[in-house]
Formats: sequence, structure tokens, C-alpha cells
Amino acid sequence: MSKPGISGAELVCATLTRAGIDCVFGLPGTQTTGLYEALRRAPLRSVVATHELSAAMMANGYYRASGRLAALLTIPGPGFTWALTGLAEATLDSAALLHLTMQPARSPGRQFQLQALDQAAIAGPLSKGQYHVDHAAGIAPALLAAHALAGAGEPGPVLVQFARDALRESAPLADIAPPSPPPLDEAALDAVLATLQRAGRGMLLLGQGCNAAAGLATQLAETLSAAVVTTTSGRGVVAEDHPLSLGFAFAGNECGTLNALVEASDVVLAIGCKFSHNGSRGFELRIPPEKLIHVDASAAVLGANYPARHAVCADATIFLAALLQRLETRPGHAGFSHDEIAGWRRRADDERDRRRVEPRIHGVDDGQPQAFFAALRQALPRHGCLLTDSGQHQGLARRHFPVLCPRGLIVPTNLQSMGFGIGAAIGACLADPARPVVALIGDGGLAMSGLELLTAVRERLRLTVIVFVDGAYGLIRMQQLAGSGHAYGTEFDGVDVAALADAVGATHVRLQGDAQAILAAAIDAPGVTLVEVRVGDSVPMHWLRAKSRLRSSRLRAWWRRRRR
Repeated sequence: MSKPGISGAELVCATLTRAGIDCVFGLPGTQTTGLYEALRRAPLRSVVATHELSAAMMANGYYRASGRLAALLTIPGPGFTWALTGLAEATLDSAALLHLTMQPARSPGRQFQLQALDQAAIAGPLSKGQYHVDHAAGIAPALLAAHALAGAGEPGPVLVQFARDALRESAPLADIAPPSPPPLDEAALDAVLATLQRAGRGMLLLGQGCNAAAGLATQLAETLSAAVVTTTSGRGVVAEDHPLSLGFAFAGNECGTLNALVEASDVVLAIGCKFSHNGSRGFELRIPPEKLIHVDASAAVLGANYPARHAVCADATIFLAALLQRLETRPGHAGFSHDEIAGWRRRADDERDRRRVEPRIHGVDDGQPQAFFAALRQALPRHGCLLTDSGQHQGLARRHFPVLCPRGLIVPTNLQSMGFGIGAAIGACLADPARPVVALIGDGGLAMSGLELLTAVRERLRLTVIVFVDGAYGLIRMQQLAGSGHAYGTEFDGVDVAALADAVGATHVRLQGDAQAILAAAIDAPGVTLVEVRVGDSVPMHWLRAKSRLRSSRLRAWWRRRRR
């Protein structure tokens, strides 16, 4: 006896639920009214954003904070195109999501149809794969295949386009088994084990792909007495107050001391990192191929930028579990002592602090950024999550905020989109409502995405948003001051943060007095709280401007003399 059929729209919701997805971000529109009617009756949580770009950032933050997929639902045409930067962010930062949309209009014999774009071609470079569903019977197989593809290998966004008739037709909900993970290459594991056993001092380089294997990664570091370094997206995989961790010390962009550590190590085991531009310090990181063991779930990543002695295509959790099981039967390693790691940490700190020019943070001791982030670290529980936007504040957070848990710091790494912070923080809140979440943004980013706070308030989230207010696009302004001594196009009248908070139904506080107590109260408070932090020019910034202007004037005088 055949199973009774349900509508295609209901089939979409049922299949998403079966795949383990419980949250859908997006905006309803004419072409998706049927889907939203099905969502109304489904066990899925539907979050309506102010626009599709923020919805895409929410899905990104949801995955980055939890390792679980969410769905992004847009109309074709303008809804689809507004989400594109969010897709690009997800692609470059290896964040899995499902982008569900409708196929563009395609009535036979008609040109110039409403909202008709070649969406498949546009999304091609921005998605890991695409599925096109013309009939209801194809909905479940396409969605389950897209879900598997999005999370397999290097995670990324997958586009699924539905024909209008597919959502109106009926079809049964078929039983489809989820795919099994590929088996581990035992010969490759034996080769890695032999190399590690012969090595004395080892270094672990851990990336975002290790976030789900934090306990195993820490156990391996302790077993090998290995120095631990991470990419930005992998920070906290081994807590940065662990005596073997150098993640916080190497939180800047400098590479000299890190390259020296590689030279002092017999082997470098890189797990779950793809050696992108930012993940390799602008490709300044030097690792001799004979020292490198590279493990990643994506075969395309292996050898792409850094050739390795051993290249193993494997999930980090599966690989680490198998490796540790074999290492447990072997004698211990000499490795690095805690005192040696402390020495490397001091050396890296000295390099990181050299020639540092930072703004003044009002409301903390001596206006020092490290004092602000020390207060924030004390106020935010170990398991809390800090998300940033793109800008000067992100660099300060990466430099001064120690990360004590996996997925404890989430930033837009390889695309660096402004407008990421608030949307991604909303996604992180929904991924784990019990986890404290703090978003750190600038007032430029607030002007770009501040109305998304309406969504956070409407969804009754507990979210703290810290706004650095300097009336400027601070990072670009700093670059201008360093280059010419003049700022142009980067200074503006700032947003009235208190008025915005009142308008959207959030609480507003200023950082005045005991910074740690104020931040802790904001993090513990129910609802959405905006913390306004005033930021100004420091003495080193004034010197930077003066020296740049002097240099520019001398160059102009020299050029005038040359032309006479």
C-alpha cells in the first residue's frame, strides 16, 4: 500500500526536520507564501529578518556557533541577490547552510519576465553545489543530498531551487538513509603515527575543522607535549589558558616568531585548516614540506597552498580518535616543556606588541584596549561566545581577548563583511539559547545593520551588543592617517545609540565606572542590551598622523624640486 502524499511545501518542511534542521531564516514574499504556510504548521522555528543579507549572516552564525546547519529561505530575484554577500561569506569561511529559493520565472515564449535572473550562474562561484527541483517527488532526495553535501568535506552553502509546481504537487515522504562517512585510510594513519613517533618536538596547527573535536585535540597535545597554535577560526579548540597553548600569543598577523617555532619543531601536524590567506598570515607562514602533516576533510584543500609529507583526507574527530587510540599504547614523547612554551609565549607577545598603534577606549583604566578586553573576559563565562563585525574592533578583539572554548570567537575571516556581527550573533543565540553571546561592532557597522536588533528583540533573545563609537570607519581611517596623515570619507556623525536602543525596544547602557561590573550585568540581563563604548584617538595615533603629514610634505617638496 503506497504512503499518502503531502504537498511539496509540506514535504520541504518535513524533509528539513528529518535532516536535523530546526531553524529557517528569511523573508516571505509572493513566490514563497505556500512555503510560509507550511512553516506555520511545522515544528521548525522560522525567523524573519529585516532583509535577506542579515538572514544569510544568521544562518552563517548559527553554523559557526554550533556546527549544525540552518536554512536560508528567499524569494527569487531581489531576495536572492540581497543574500549573495552572505553566501560569499559562508563559502570563504567554510560555513554550511542550505539556501532555498524559487526558480526564476520562465514562461515559454516570453522575454523580460518579472525578476528573472540566471540564478544558477550567479550563485555558481558562491555555492558548493546546486540542486534544481521540478516536481514534488524530487524534493526529499534533493534536500537530503544538499544537506549532506553542505556539511561534507569543506563545509559550505548549497543552493536548492524549486519550481512553483513542485511545491503545489503532492508526493509521499520517502525513507532515505543518511550517507555514511568515508572510512579512514589505515595506511595513511600508520604513516602519520610512525612520523610522530620518530619526532621529538611537535607543533599542532588547529583550524575551524577541529571545533567539534576540541577534547580530542587537547588530549593529543598533552600526549605529544606539543605546542598548540590555531588559526583565527580555530581559536579556543585548545583553551588559550592551557600551558601548551600559544593561540593567544599568535593572535596578531606577525609571523617571525611563528616561523621560528616551526624551525624549532620536528613536525607540524595541521588539522582542519585550509591555509587560506588569513590562516597562513598572508602566506608568510613557512613550513618545509618534509615537516608538514596535513589532515582535512576536504581533498581539495590538501596541497592547495602548502605541500605536505603526509596529506590525509579525514574528518578531524574520526582521525584524532583513531590516532589517540594507537598512541595510548606507545611510550610518551619528550615534546616541549611548559617552561619552553612560556618562553615562546613571551617572545610572541613581544613581537605582537611591537609598533602597536591603537585607539583609546574611554571608561577603562588608562584607556588601554587590553584593559577593556580583560574586563570583558572576566565578565563573559568561559563557555560564552564573542562575535565581531569587520573593522578595527575586530583586530583589537583578536589581539587582546583570550578564547577559552571552541567556537568562542567568531569573526568574518576570509571575506571580512561589515554587517556580519549582529546577524551572526542572532544565529548564535538561536543555535544555543543557554549560551551567553556578545556581539562587538563599530558604529559604522551599527549604521549598516542596526535595525536587525528588531529581530533580536522580536525573537526574545538574550544578546549583548557592544558598540565602539568613534564616528569613523576606524580601521580605514587609521590606514589613511598612516598613509597621508589625512582622513577622507571615513568620518561621519555617529548613530545615537541610546535613541536606537529605545526605538527597537532594547536596553542601553554606557561604559562608565566599573567596566567589568557593567559588562557582567549587561551579559546577565534578559533581552537585548546595547553597551555604548566611546573610542578616541590615542597619543600614538596623534604621532602617527603628525609623522605621516610631515613625510608627505617632504615628499611633495622633493618632487617640486625635481620638476624645476
